[in-house]
Amino acid sequence: MVSKSARQHPLQSHSKQDGKQRPKKHRESSRRRRSVARRAGRLPINAAPIEVKISHIGRQGDGVGTASYTQNDKNRQHKVFVPASLPGERVLAQPLSLNAQGIRARLIELIEPAAARRAPSCQAFPACGGCQFQHWKEAEVGIWKQMQVTDIVERANIWPGRMRQLCVVPLYSRRRATFHLKRLANGVAAGFNERQGPQIITPKSCVVLHRELIAFLDELRAFALREFPIGCSIDAQVNQLDQGLCVQLHATDYGVGFESMPALLATLGSWARETGLARLSVVTGAKVAHTTHCAAQAMPLYAPVPPTICFGGIAVTPPPGAFLQASLEGEAELQACVEEGVDGAQSVVDLFAGVGTLSLPLVAKGVKILAVEQDRAALAALKNGADAAGCGGQVAGRLANLRSAPLTAAELAKFDAVILDPPRSGASAQCAMLARSHVPRIVMVSCNPASFARDAVLLDHGGYCCDWLQVIDQFRLNNHIELVAQFSRI
Repeated sequence: MVSKSARQHPLQSHSKQDGKQRPKKHRESSRRRRSVARRAGRLPINAAPIEVKISHIGRQGDGVGTASYTQNDKNRQHKVFVPASLPGERVLAQPLSLNAQGIRARLIELIEPAAARRAPSCQAFPACGGCQFQHWKEAEVGIWKQMQVTDIVERANIWPGRMRQLCVVPLYSRRRATFHLKRLANGVAAGFNERQGPQIITPKSCVVLHRELIAFLDELRAFALREFPIGCSIDAQVNQLDQGLCVQLHATDYGVGFESMPALLATLGSWARETGLARLSVVTGAKVAHTTHCAAQAMPLYAPVPPTICFGGIAVTPPPGAFLQASLEGEAELQACVEEGVDGAQSVVDLFAGVGTLSLPLVAKGVKILAVEQDRAALAALKNGADAAGCGGQVAGRLANLRSAPLTAAELAKFDAVILDPPRSGASAQCAMLARSHVPRIVMVSCNPASFARDAVLLDHGGYCCDWLQVIDQFRLNNHIELVAQFSRI
């Protein structure tokens, strides 16, 4: 009998270990990867180290300096981006790649460390891609985040009436994550992607994730060691709900879905019950190579009761893999800011509503809500939650892609206030329509200061002013920034 750990994965039929020549399509794939690497400006592995004086921290969280570098017999000054370095430090760095932006490099030696440097809390830093600022004193990180937003909006000539004090969520509060797993011949790699490489890094002693997620990663790794076929790669998207963890698994190998692993499917349901999960789903349908297309849908394997999350007393059952705010504390601060921003409004439209995180708490105050969202499952979850709570008459839903079909000024005219929470790319089309409208107040939430500033310019040119802006650090020890602002028509 073949042991479970030795089951052959569908992609192993032509591995290097079996001594067979790799098929033509695999050889072509290797050539394509090498070509991509050349276009990306990858430098030789024996490129000479360079000494860099770090001047500041860039938007991606890397230390930035300048240095001379010779390539193809041409010596030029380049910007150099060095992760895990700090302003004022003199470092020795290994160049990795060179493009129009500058040189990406890896820290080799600290020649002169900064006074703001501290010992990392996690053993996986700086290899793990989950954090950028484990080495920086927390107060300095907060100042940097606040200044990033201030600089970006002021360069766009947006001048908030008041820049509020930074709100910082606690450590161990991150309630959602995507873990990557790879079953190897001698174990399991489980955790986050490496920052500057292809490896999977286990976040040892992580101080960002909620402890329930940290414990689950250990459970998942143990299960993968027992049950995953060798060579299998799976992503686990985890959300913390009121009843426990909601987990969605996705086989990430091209051309391979869970349908090709029936033995694994047979054991997942019982494992979910033993582990105490609130819900376990798998994504069926294989990803097609060289495209982003995935003809897939979530198939629930285990859910003893519908898992829920409450927004203002309304219990919503989000679809598997639904977007939630990164932390409960950050969510509460956003909800409080939104409530303040629309105070007194009787009718509110929630654009990019998701599952109702920001608008459903307003229902208890008698506010009528129109939730607009392009994700059919998320919108259904929002409406079903409101109906089940007996307040369906106050909440209407509309399925729409606001990036290609934004609400018009005429459609917006019936509302007293707008909640706008777009994706990272922003909402330029919708903001152009808002600028033509006469809605008295807009509350905009954003996880990208650059797209926020671009959209705020549209509102400013349309006659709105920014009353206040609040920065929320709910992505601790990371360069990502959350913010919320109120706009009023002048």
